[in-house]
Amino acid sequence: MILVRRLLLALFVGMFFAAPLQALDPPKVKRVGSSDAPSEKLLIGEAEYIGIPGIEAVFNARIDTGATTTSIFAIDIEEFERDGEPWARFVVVNTDKKKEYPLERPVSRVIQIKKRGVDGFTRRLAVAVDLTLGEVTRRVDVNLADRTGFEYPLLIGRNFLRGLAIVDVGKKYTQKTPGSDAGKP
Repeated sequence: MILVRRLLLALFVGMFFAAPLQALDPPKVKRVGSSDAPSEKLLIGEAEYIGIPGIEAVFNARIDTGATTTSIFAIDIEEFERDGEPWARFVVVNTDKKKEYPLERPVSRVIQIKKRGVDGFTRRLAVAVDLTLGEVTRRVDVNLADRTGFEYPLLIGRNFLRGLAIVDVGKKYTQKTPGSDAGKP
């Protein structure tokens, strides 16, 4: 009996160590910039001009890889119901242009944002918005926040950047201004 156990143990150990220590068909990794990559990522700076096609406006935006969700300066935020679905009525503020844009959009989700330096959370509504960086337009959830006192009316988070861009914090305004034929402002 002991001999059988030893044989089985030797067989098991031999199979384990004889097997390759990596997958037979390892996944293929495509590096940014390589010739077989489907497309290269944009190199962007810590601040960029972002267009919002629905209102034909360009915003000065802070790129923040630490933020999960993109956030826009909105005031007079009012929740209401339309056809049984939650909606939001709000005014987007573009502090650089000193313009306000009243909008209504369906609420895509409600976000709990951790308050800085204190306990608790702030409840924010998020709506789907098309945003344009250079020549790329993406629809992402944007949370509505009063950004009074902040330098940038728009904060671009990871939900917009993921798979699209690499951020070089030593640069600013690397992409063509949306809606501009001349390029950068």
